[in-house]
Amino acid sequence: MHIKQFEAEYTYDYDLDVINIEIKNDYTHEKSIDLAFGVFLDFDENFLPVNLEIVSASKIVGIEKKYLINPNGHVEIIIGNDIIKVEVTFKLKDENECVQLTALNDYGFPTSQTNFAIV
Repeated sequence: MHIKQFEAEYTYDYDLDVINIEIKNDYTHEKSIDLAFGVFLDFDENFLPVNLEIVSASKIVGIEKKYLINPNGHVEIIIGNDIIKVEVTFKLKDENECVQLTALNDYGFPTSQTNFAIV
């Protein structure tokens, strides 16, 4: 199994309640897909995921907006022949618990597996 890992930048717009997790490497945007209601994944020209956007993030993740400002966590994106699995895990600073969001959908992209780390 081949794993690619990229540095990514996490941003959260409190007023719009939108999370963006985007790789720091330069890329050319090729395609965007809806993984679930309010969860969008962008791909580059090589069909590697380059940006994850979560709209109405506090509602989708199920936590208060204040916890999304600077969370610790990670994003794992797995792409198979017939499935894309996105798993976002947030560790809340003020609590000893993790919040996990999983979005699954079926798309016919080339097989690869990519891990993004929020830094």
